Order: sequence, then structure tokens, then C-alpha cells
Amino acid sequence: SLTNTRAIITVAERNLSLWSQRRTERSETAQKREKRLATKEFISQELRAAGNVARDDGVGGSFQRSRGHRLVDSSLDLYAVAITSLMKQKKKPVPRAAGSGVDRGGRLGTAPLRRYIDGMCQKQAIAVLCGHGKPLSLDECKEASKLASRASDTVANLRSTKKRDGSTNNKQRGALHKVARHISSTGARKLKAVSSGHNNEVVILGTGAVARCRGVKGTLKGGEKLLIEVITIDPEKGLLDVRLTS
Repeated sequence: SLTNTRAIITVAERNLSLWSQRRTERSETAQKREKRLATKEFISQELRAAGNVARDDGVGGSFQRSRGHRLVDSSLDLYAVAITSLMKQKKKPVPRAAGSGVDRGGRLGTAPLRRYIDGMCQKQAIAVLCGHGKPLSLDECKEASKLASRASDTVANLRSTKKRDGSTNNKQRGALHKVARHISSTGARKLKAVSSGHNNEVVILGTGAVARCRGVKGTLKGGEKLLIEVITIDPEKGLLDVRLTS
């Protein structure tokens, strides 16, 4: 019944929440991951407030952490921690996606129907822990990771091409118009921004406009508050050129 389902979910949510809090308190890796997620959520809130996000599935800056999102996230986190621990006890390698290493607290084997590398991870876990099939060697695990990264890069490039061909999307154009109006009405070209954590990309606060910052060496730390200066802006052409200032 609905009542029983609600009761089960409530108990699961409480236990998972307690486990997640305890893990965050004790694990530096979990603390770093929590900080990354908080930064993503803040960036998404800025984009959403400016009308730049209409989705809720994490795509296109739509990241959020509602009660339901946190329940699922904690469940997947627990699964990944358990698999990592069991495989470590058996001293066996695990195929991992790029950026999902133990030191980052990344996902492991949680989406086998969607990600090739997660299917390979589960295959390895079943072979090692349940004795079904031959376990992968370290070299085979590395090769699986390389194949997954190559496929991920290809998909990302295709999406990037679609964006270039399809538009400086209307939401970004609208955000640029907000920036242009602000500059026109105040004369101020120095604006507050926050780093998205993607290379030198920043989001201008209050507008949701996204730009790459000039003169930045390396990657800006995600969530870092910055002061930028608008050098050139043309909303219709989708052009926004900015640089760091003080």
C-alpha cells in the first residue's frame, strides 16, 4: 500500500541520511565531494534564477539536490563505497570512469544500463565476489577505462558541435542582454561572478551569463567568487569577452 511504501522510504531516508552525515564527518574524500556538489548546486541556482535552466536532470547546468535527489545520491554513494571496499578486500582491480577515482569519491558501477564502464565494473564484481565468470586483469580494467573515456569524449564533442550549429542558445542570448542592459544603465563593466569549475569558465551573478575568462592559467577553482570586467559584449552574436580584475 501507499502507506507502507511511504513508511519504508522514510526509514531508508533516515538511515541513509545518518550514514551520509557520518561519512562526510569522517572522510576527507566525502568532504571534498560535498564541496564540489555544493558548488554545482550554487552555479545551477544562479543559472535557474536567471531563467537559463528549465530541466532538473543535471543536464545543462540544471543540477539540484532536492530531498528525492539526496535520497538517490546517498543510495548510490553507499553502493559505490560498498563495492570499493569489497573489491579492495579481495585485492582486485576495478574498471573506473575518468575522474571517479577513490580519492574523489566518484560513482562506481551504479548505472550499468547507461554507462559501459559501470557494466564492466559490475561484471568484475560478480566475477570476483560471486565466482561467475573470469575476473578482469589490471591491464583489462585499464583498457576498459580508456574505451569508456574515448566514448565519453566523442559524445561530448558531438554535443558541442550541436550547440555550435544550433545556436548561441536563446537562454544565453537573453542572459547577455541582461548584462548589456546593466552596463548601459549603470556604466559599470566590472561585475561579480563565480567560477563554474570548468577550466576558466565563469557565471556572472544575477544574470546567468556564461563566459570564458581571459588571462587565466590553468583551471579556476569551482565556486570561487571573482570580479570580472566585460571587455566586449554583443548579445545577438552571442559574444561575451571578459577578464579577471580586482
